[in-house]
Amino acid sequence: MRDGGLIVLEGVYPPSEDSYLLLGALSRYPAASVLELCCGTGVVGLSVARRASRVVEVDISPVAVRNTVANYRSHGLAGKLDAVVGDLFSSLREEGFDLVIMNPPYIEDGGTAGDVAWSGGKGGREIIDRFLGSVGGFLADGGRGVFVQSDLNGLKETKVRAKENGLVAEVVGERIFRFETLLAVEVRRS
Repeated sequence: MRDGGLIVLEGVYPPSEDSYLLLGALSRYPAASVLELCCGTGVVGLSVARRASRVVEVDISPVAVRNTVANYRSHGLAGKLDAVVGDLFSSLREEGFDLVIMNPPYIEDGGTAGDVAWSGGKGGREIIDRFLGSVGGFLADGGRGVFVQSDLNGLKETKVRAKENGLVAEVVGERIFRFETLLAVEVRRS
């Protein structure tokens, strides 16, 4: 399936409201080197790839990584891409990225058990908390991490976890819905 020039393979999370929130928030960040976790179709990384010299895209789903590679090829950006099947940072060496981005699964009971495109585990925080525990080791001097979460996941808890890991967290974008508010959260070293 194609979504506005974007290839979306079956079983891959399609661009949605959280993706568009993140896309809008990223427009102000300079980025020579970019790491995107939970890349799905690669749409978020593609939004910064033209101004970056290198983009590393990671997803636990091999289908999502194939989807990302197909989209980079179709947009003429495959030369900037390193695509990796992996669980967040586990397949990477620590190195400094200017921008680390993530649109993680953050729904507590989304999908069926093991549906990596939707389920964020207990409280929808498992992936967010793992990100906060490791992202500092992957930020260049002055680098930023930007990710999406729901207000239902607990913004206060995110700020506490960030602080515990030597980071400062602040909201840089939001979309309000009837049942939740989606937040784009920036983290940087304190």
